[in-house]
Amino acid sequence: MSSPFQYIFRFCCDPGFNDRQETEALLRLAEEAEIDEVCVFANVQELNTGHMTYEEQDVWLKLMEDLRGKLKPLKITLSVNQWHSIMHADLGKTLPASQPFRPMVDPCGNEAGLCVCPLCEEWQRYIGGLYARYARLDASILWVEDDFRLHNHDPLIWGGCFCGEHMRLYGEQAGKELTREEFVAGVLRPGPPHPYRKIWLDVARETMLSAARAIAEAVRAVNPTVKIGLMSSVPQVHAAEGRDWPSLLRTLAAGQPPVSRVHLPAYQEMAPGAYLVRFNMVSMLCASLLPEETEVYPELENYPYSLLSKSRRFTRFQLISALPMKLKGMTIDLYDLNGNGIVPEDGYEGMLREIKPFLNRMQVSGAFRGKRLGVRVLVSPDSSYTLHTAHGEAMEELYPRDAFFGGLLPALGIPFSYVSSPDLTGETVAVSGQVLRNFSREEITRLLADNVTLLSGDAAETLVEMGLGALAGIRSLRWMRQNGGEYTYEEALPGLVFRGRERARASAVISASDAADIRYDSEARIREFTAFFSARRTRACAGQTVVNGRTLIYPYGHLDGIMELPPMLLNAARQEILQHMLRCAGSRIPMTERAPYLIPYCFETEEARWIYLVNGSFDSVDGGMVSLPWPCAKSPAWDASAVGADVRLDDRQRLSISLPAMESVLIRLEK
Repeated sequence: MSSPFQYIFRFCCDPGFNDRQETEALLRLAEEAEIDEVCVFANVQELNTGHMTYEEQDVWLKLMEDLRGKLKPLKITLSVNQWHSIMHADLGKTLPASQPFRPMVDPCGNEAGLCVCPLCEEWQRYIGGLYARYARLDASILWVEDDFRLHNHDPLIWGGCFCGEHMRLYGEQAGKELTREEFVAGVLRPGPPHPYRKIWLDVARETMLSAARAIAEAVRAVNPTVKIGLMSSVPQVHAAEGRDWPSLLRTLAAGQPPVSRVHLPAYQEMAPGAYLVRFNMVSMLCASLLPEETEVYPELENYPYSLLSKSRRFTRFQLISALPMKLKGMTIDLYDLNGNGIVPEDGYEGMLREIKPFLNRMQVSGAFRGKRLGVRVLVSPDSSYTLHTAHGEAMEELYPRDAFFGGLLPALGIPFSYVSSPDLTGETVAVSGQVLRNFSREEITRLLADNVTLLSGDAAETLVEMGLGALAGIRSLRWMRQNGGEYTYEEALPGLVFRGRERARASAVISASDAADIRYDSEARIREFTAFFSARRTRACAGQTVVNGRTLIYPYGHLDGIMELPPMLLNAARQEILQHMLRCAGSRIPMTERAPYLIPYCFETEEARWIYLVNGSFDSVDGGMVSLPWPCAKSPAWDASAVGADVRLDDRQRLSISLPAMESVLIRLEK
């Protein structure tokens, strides 16, 4: 009987070199680590020969058939990890004459040596044939790797495809013959999108759907039940190639449930708090864009392998912190892909066995299948269609910045969930980047009228540029450049006490961001909480502000990263200020206090509310608090991932929390 939380172990050996001893090592690890499924790599990484021939595939098929026979008595299923489709990178290899595939071409006209154009019909027949042969195995999932994308195919600049066939399609859509230079310039033109932008994104979207259909149809002709899974990378980057997540996942699934291996953005160990920022801006965003019925098995990767890359403790932390994505389990890749095989001295299997009961209990609780509670962070998978570029020089300018608050809010102790529709009422909504350009004037008007709305500086600027600044009481907006001298710190207004001090200050120099100088309509009700000041202690302009009691202005913006936050924004004073502003505006949301990086995820089921707390700090939480917006009938029930956790309810309807470093606790609050 399979576990509620599935471990899928990704296994590599070199057939004919170490397959016999590594098969024995695999069976030992599978028992010791309580593995539910083994996913066998084929033609992988250092052992990759290019687009392998069917004769080369025969070697891997024989290995998989032999393994299947050994795993079946142990009730462990088999899946397949074909390592390449389009190909990750050339890595010095070129296409042989026997594979007349059309190479991928980048925006600068460079042609790949090995990476192919996914519209190439010859390649589509080839890749469909590979997967059809895998489909004859008694396998659970056939995985498509994350090289199934248009971006990131070294040594190409950004990616493709701008080959002759694609240029013909772009010209057909434009109604004229186009040069590559002319088309790329139109796609990236600064300001409002040129019509070529939509042509690029539409054709790119259909390109990947066409390749997905080639794989799915070939598999279904052989096997009607095997699942086809897709590994994904960063969703903001996929947006720049027009990815339609529901259509792509369902096209690959071809009648079976969609399966996704969501990227966990830490191949190497990093500070757990910084990891959770990335997790919330990348992994949680990706999960929110998938079809509701998708089975999610994120990728827990240890690269370039060994305990020097990632400790057992951090690997464990990734397992427990991923639970809010509503998982079926986890794919686990721990050891070299060069034929070294399993290294029992690293001791990962003991950790996997020790944490498995907790992961199983979390699955059975049903908490993560409940409705998400918290601030609604508004995003759109189509933001690359509508955003305005600043320079028109690089494809990276098409990456949306919608997920900013998805990283900031949980880091500051405020739960959140991503939403793709502005049709909300009675909620607290956070808006960043240029996401508002995806919606009509009527939708935006209702959004701000019917909800408490938190706007970043970029979102406020977008509102003004759309002629809707009056909805937020804004008369004018201009940007102050970070480190330009106009401001160096932010200060709370007199009478407000944060971090135990009146007029608390937070730095706004060096590692912050640009800030918007916003002037408000005279008839608007303005309540300033902070102001910006220069090094000479002279006031520059208003800072964090509540307008008309319901619109919160968070004036920072012009952010570079899509996976990181400006370090200066992660500040204890700013945490208290933002939480206080949300409460003053009427937001009824649980929030964590007195504990840096104590990340809350909140859910509601018919019978209970649930709070899952993840301690993303190297310090233990001792005396941290969770303020509750609703009364509790009795003391909460809780289940922690480690000894040393404690949860108590005080007479002020606050939860007092003790929690060791890098651990978690699930709290059940009866209604």
